[in-house]
Amino acid sequence: MEEMDQDPLYLGEYRHNLDAKNRVTIPAKWRFRGDDSDVYMAWVHPEGYVSVCPPARISEFRKKMRSIPESDTQGQRIMRRLFGRASQFGCDRQGRIKLESRMVSAVGLEKKLVLVGLGETFNIWSADRFVSQDEEEFDLLEAMKAFGI
Repeated sequence: MEEMDQDPLYLGEYRHNLDAKNRVTIPAKWRFRGDDSDVYMAWVHPEGYVSVCPPARISEFRKKMRSIPESDTQGQRIMRRLFGRASQFGCDRQGRIKLESRMVSAVGLEKKLVLVGLGETFNIWSADRFVSQDEEEFDLLEAMKAFGI
């Protein structure tokens, strides 16, 4: 693997296949030195995909978690739901990550997948589900205005 920046920018859409062992290849542009350790964190997103975070984003989550007191029942519930069901993994020599079978089942991942970059993180979608949600009515220009872009 060539030398990569420690903070890759996750951009674009990539179509890859899930193999029989629930492994999917991460695009070479998204890899970084040290990604062969348990550095990625993933969880099932309520909208039906696997959300994947690299170390920099995990650091941000850890800071937020420290600020949630034990007495904050809503905050504790959120942490249980997100982090209690999350998994941690790294890339193998071929640049693949292995998804837990419960995640694969929960979002209906089959052979054809779409990896979607969101800048700081990326999502893993079933190709069929991604196409159907991507075709939903959405006014990108209005959304950009709302975000000040």
